[in-house]
Amino acid sequence: MFDRINHRVYALPTVLFLLLSILFVSTGIYIQKDEQSARVSKAQSVAEQVKISLEVFSTERVKAIYNLMQNWPTFEPNPVDWFNTQSLSLMGMQRGYSSLAYIDKTGTIQWVATPEAGTKTRIDNSLIGEPMDALGLAIPTLSESLNSAILYSPSTQHHHILLGRAISPQEPEHGYIVAGFDVQTILGVMLGELVGPQFNFKLQAGNSTLFASGEMVDDGTLVSLPPFKFIDRDITLSMQSQFSPFNPGMLIIVIGLLMSALVSYVFHKQLKGAVHLSVSQQRYLTASEASLDALLIYQPSQNDYTLVEANSYSEYLFRGAVAVMKKMSLAEQSRFLGIPEEFENAANVARNGAPYEGYVAIKSDKIVPEWIKIQVVNAGNNIALTIRDVTERFKAQKDLEDSEERYRRLVDGMHRHFVYTKTADHSFIYVSAGVEKILGYKPEQFCAHEMRYVQQVPDETFEIREAIARGQKPAPYLVHYQGQCGKSYVVEFSDTPILNEKGDLTAVEGIARDVTKELALHEEVHFQANHDQLTGLLNRYAFNAQLRDILKETRAENKTAELVGESTSSVLRNIRDTHSQNQRRSVMCFIDMDRFKLVNDSCGHPAGDKLLKEVSTVFRQYVNGDDLLARIGGDEFCIIFRDQGLDSVLKRLDKLLLAISNYRFVYDDKLFFVGASIGVIEINAQTQSAETLIKAADNACYKAKHLGRNRYFVYRDGDAQLAIDDSENKVLQALHKALQNDGFELYSQAIMPLTVPSEVSTHYPQHYEILLRLNASESGLISPGLFIPLAERHGLMNKVDLWVVDNTLKTLEANPAHLDNVGKVAINLSGITLGDEIALQKIVQRMQGTTVPAEKICFEITETTAVTNLAAAKHFISTLRDIGCSFALDDFGAGMSSFTYLKNLDVDYVKIDGSFVRNIVHDPIDHATVTAINNIAHSMGKQTVAEFVVDNATAQVLQKLNVDFGQGFALDKPKPLAHRVQWRVKLASV
Repeated sequence: MFDRINHRVYALPTVLFLLLSILFVSTGIYIQKDEQSARVSKAQSVAEQVKISLEVFSTERVKAIYNLMQNWPTFEPNPVDWFNTQSLSLMGMQRGYSSLAYIDKTGTIQWVATPEAGTKTRIDNSLIGEPMDALGLAIPTLSESLNSAILYSPSTQHHHILLGRAISPQEPEHGYIVAGFDVQTILGVMLGELVGPQFNFKLQAGNSTLFASGEMVDDGTLVSLPPFKFIDRDITLSMQSQFSPFNPGMLIIVIGLLMSALVSYVFHKQLKGAVHLSVSQQRYLTASEASLDALLIYQPSQNDYTLVEANSYSEYLFRGAVAVMKKMSLAEQSRFLGIPEEFENAANVARNGAPYEGYVAIKSDKIVPEWIKIQVVNAGNNIALTIRDVTERFKAQKDLEDSEERYRRLVDGMHRHFVYTKTADHSFIYVSAGVEKILGYKPEQFCAHEMRYVQQVPDETFEIREAIARGQKPAPYLVHYQGQCGKSYVVEFSDTPILNEKGDLTAVEGIARDVTKELALHEEVHFQANHDQLTGLLNRYAFNAQLRDILKETRAENKTAELVGESTSSVLRNIRDTHSQNQRRSVMCFIDMDRFKLVNDSCGHPAGDKLLKEVSTVFRQYVNGDDLLARIGGDEFCIIFRDQGLDSVLKRLDKLLLAISNYRFVYDDKLFFVGASIGVIEINAQTQSAETLIKAADNACYKAKHLGRNRYFVYRDGDAQLAIDDSENKVLQALHKALQNDGFELYSQAIMPLTVPSEVSTHYPQHYEILLRLNASESGLISPGLFIPLAERHGLMNKVDLWVVDNTLKTLEANPAHLDNVGKVAINLSGITLGDEIALQKIVQRMQGTTVPAEKICFEITETTAVTNLAAAKHFISTLRDIGCSFALDDFGAGMSSFTYLKNLDVDYVKIDGSFVRNIVHDPIDHATVTAINNIAHSMGKQTVAEFVVDNATAQVLQKLNVDFGQGFALDKPKPLAHRVQWRVKLASV
């Protein structure tokens, strides 16, 4: 029998180990195959992105070379100088060239232009005078296309692509241009940005490896693209996602085998333990009988529990009633013993498995102790109760807790306080122990030497003591002490006079408290209320208050001068003349930091904060104790040089501007040059008010910024230079009136479908963009090119946008018949509105309250605006898309990061920038660019709109490219929105 049990102890764990091992090995193999498939997909996606980037890079450089040839002057005294200037400009604008060489009509190298740094070159000015063959490229004179060659240079150890052609095959006397490209450097920069270290890749041109990273492993995950053009050369790209050093499949297999072994081992131990259970049970029974605790075992019985075992101590604890209790359920027992609430506690242990422990006061005579400790635990399917007599210990513990609680209340009540007793002559004779916690002195030490520790007594000490002598309780007063640690403390005393039967003062008692922190906090709050938390300088509130005080002082002196001037006494006239020569004058400087926004936008607000703190340190070096230096805005500072003339202040400002121009701000390895534009104005008796002074200084600062930044401009009364230009001022006034009195006029321009036949397009739902004109009563309509920049500069653009949205919806609401024929109405939004949460909420409320369907409204935002604040743009778009509106990305392609950010913006339409559309018929580069943008937008599920469709030929090319919509004078000219809604406009045929 024992041998059979022992055999099962080992056989069953072995079978369990085999089954678990098979499961984990199968799972690991499946995960390995899935990982291989994911690597192929990821490498394919990245390879396509790399291909598109290289094609765009190549197209731009080839176009630039063609442009250089097309712009070659027909008559130029020195073509070498012209070529050198154009080449350096081209290499400055477009990176990647290793050299540009000019060869005359005889085939002799005349000049070689190379970039300043960053690109290796095998061609330099040492080849001047050599024949064209020295470059390694032969160019036929009459060839219309570019000729190219790929060469390996031992000197640079790089491959180079040479690209050249006759400047004009029809006019060979102009010579040739050859461009060189350092392939490794170009590919290293571009692939490093796009691919990252998690991919192995190889770029080849024929049998030449142009660039490679990592080692290709033939494990079925290698992705190779068909050959494509890169700088007029066919290249192939192979890419492979690197295999993770942590093989998840193998890891699961190894961990699974270990877990299988562990589980089997634990199972084996459990079986082995079961064999010895009977022995353990016997030992347990022996120990329970010897225990001084009552031990009771209960088994479940329907919704209750019955007593199955009880040790001998239970007979004593329950006064011999165990036999009676065995006939009862646990619920009945708890009522029988006078502790019915303990049944629910035991039931909770059975339900959730969490042990229970509690102390119970016994009021029943069925249990011997007055206090018991009950512990309830799960014992398999049963529950075990342990009951201990804790009467003596609990009484002692309760007494101790009561004593501790009384002591704790006393101590807590005296925190930062102490009580004291003084004699009638105010000498301390008793202080409580709290004085040591505050000042560090023992009570007896403080009583003996209190006067030695005093630093400052209240000014009204004499009055306080007189009031106490009269038996009156004085108001609390403050005394400054030096603590034992050397720090200063402020203690508030509240004296109470003690009088005898005769009314004579016999003693003074009271309570004192430490108010050091409260006073420090009060001073800190006062400092924070008057100082900028970032720089520690005065804030705008404190600066304005002190500026008004300075103006009051100046006016007071002016009144004194006037009174002296009215006297006819020669002595007083002499006093007046002396006073006017020494009249107090001050100078205020309004400072606005140049290029601060660049730092904020490039590195974030922490960098901007660091810049402001460092710049404020520079400003502090050029002011003295009498001057005022304040930060009054984001990057705006003000300095008041008190009691100084304008000439001396300007000398100091010259030194300040020099220090600012020499200052370099470095953050995260980025270097920034900053400047300061300063408006200077003299404070004198004629100054009207603080507001007028600050406004004039602000205008002078703006003038300094307009004149070139990092300079100062001095305001002088009647200075015509400082006044805003009349025409600009009139436009600004007209803008304000238009916002106040609805002085704008809405115009519209149709957006025509290009993929719909012309005979059907007239019945296609209207799609048009809302345009805006400013109606000036004297000069008629004002172009948005004039008033939009002013609105942005003066912070009015969000109000203009809200006006356009509101009035467009009003017009559509008033013309329901027209609304039925409308597909989309596009409304432009500015960058200010895009980052304005309040404006967003107003637009949402207006859209929710209109009868115009939200799906008929499309909001247009420019690519540059969206990229500048990508997070705000995404929030703005998602909020309005949730209620049904659509979005268009305007001027797409004008930025340098278009493809990177396009996939991050949830827009419905991509409006291709007109600079690419205008010359698409004649310019192959523009044609290729529009094709690429259109294809990428369509691949993302977005529709495209081509701007600046100037003629029918352009429209036909766009139709062949499957561009969805077109907009321009060839299709429809702008007209008032009121005309469009009153009748259906006959749109131009594409």
